[in-house]
Amino acid sequence: FIASAPEHGLNPDHYHYRLLQQLEPTASSTEAQLFDILLTDVLLKFIRDIAVGRLDPAIVDPKWSIPRESFDAATFLQHALQVENLKEYLEALFPKSDQYRVLQTAVMRYQAYVGQGGWNIISKTPLLRPGDVNQNIPAIRQRLAIEDNSLIAETSNLNNHYDESLKKSVLKFQRRYSLKVDGIIGPDTLTAMNISASDRLQQIKINMERLRWLPDDLGKRYIMVNLANYRLTAIDEDKIKLDMRVIVGKTKRPTPSFASKMTHIVFNPYWYVPRKLVRLDLLPKQLNDPDYFKHYNIRIYDHKDGKRTEIDPDSIDWSSINYTQFPYTLRQDPGNSNALGRLKFMLPNQWAINLHDTPSKNLFNSNKRNFSSGCIRVEEPLALANFSLGGIHNQKSIADLISSNKNHTTILKDPLSVYAVYVTVWPNENEIIFSPDSYKRDQRMAEYL
Repeated sequence: FIASAPEHGLNPDHYHYRLLQQLEPTASSTEAQLFDILLTDVLLKFIRDIAVGRLDPAIVDPKWSIPRESFDAATFLQHALQVENLKEYLEALFPKSDQYRVLQTAVMRYQAYVGQGGWNIISKTPLLRPGDVNQNIPAIRQRLAIEDNSLIAETSNLNNHYDESLKKSVLKFQRRYSLKVDGIIGPDTLTAMNISASDRLQQIKINMERLRWLPDDLGKRYIMVNLANYRLTAIDEDKIKLDMRVIVGKTKRPTPSFASKMTHIVFNPYWYVPRKLVRLDLLPKQLNDPDYFKHYNIRIYDHKDGKRTEIDPDSIDWSSINYTQFPYTLRQDPGNSNALGRLKFMLPNQWAINLHDTPSKNLFNSNKRNFSSGCIRVEEPLALANFSLGGIHNQKSIADLISSNKNHTTILKDPLSVYAVYVTVWPNENEIIFSPDSYKRDQRMAEYL
């Protein structure tokens, strides 16, 4: 059981593996006692590390706010010793998600790459397109062939020509490493090729640890947002029903990892602009363009003696406004230009983060999609609404509610679990996708791992 630690990205020597192999408990009572103490100690450690993770997320990733399940290793071990098959009982602790199982396979594969010496660094190369000839092509071909069995790396290695077989492998590599998939070997693609096998192995280990932090049972129906690779998946009975792109928080305003329940959906929402965004984003725009608020249907309200009064933006001297003590409330009316789009998916949380539509559809075409102020913009809000409502409304009735232009709220009969996670290695149809560490959370975890 302890020997399986490498399959989970863990080092068996953290669990006295070699020392236990060297001890002979039948040799003497002293050695038997030492063996028993060590074995008990490492089993308590290993089963806890497998069940809920080796590292404390509060220390290694302060932006991870998904509570870990409680786990009493001593009680579990006492129960395990009373069952008929100890090993089966222990192995039942292994995370059961498909995502984790794919990373188990990947961690062993990349450990093999490291054991074989990894791959060579490719020297500086000009921009290469299919059809080009360059002296570094053989080295690039060899590098790609290590991860891509379909690329034959024998006599073709002597070929300096960027041919069709190499192009297919480059496209596959770019998809795997979340690069722009264009077949052009530029600086970003070359940089990704030159990240060492040991660094990639470390990245897989970090993300296996994150998956161990998650609850073992995520629910029958849930939504998973991966902040690192900018995607949302909707799961029903272990099957992916939706897979779409999302836009997440900027690096300066990162979206945290959290879990919540979607409770209701707002059609044609009003946008009550948070004061921080008023100060940082909207006031500078209004100062540059006196018609900005009118053009985007943003209303200004004053609150005095418990009464709300709408203020004409032309009556305000914007140049004299104190940004830090802004006295008004801003609200944007529903419509095509509303920052929340036509649908807002409400999930209570301490950061007031929600999922929502957006009028800026073109941003979904970007490779890196961290443009928001923390909330999560979804590419296909109608499909997400249909899934979230569980068939209560058909697509036509949802479209009718939107086309009415009236603000309307629908309560979910069964609140839907939503998980926002930061995972930079993620399965995709039994392959793995590496994402860039845009929030530098891998970097912090690596220091502790």
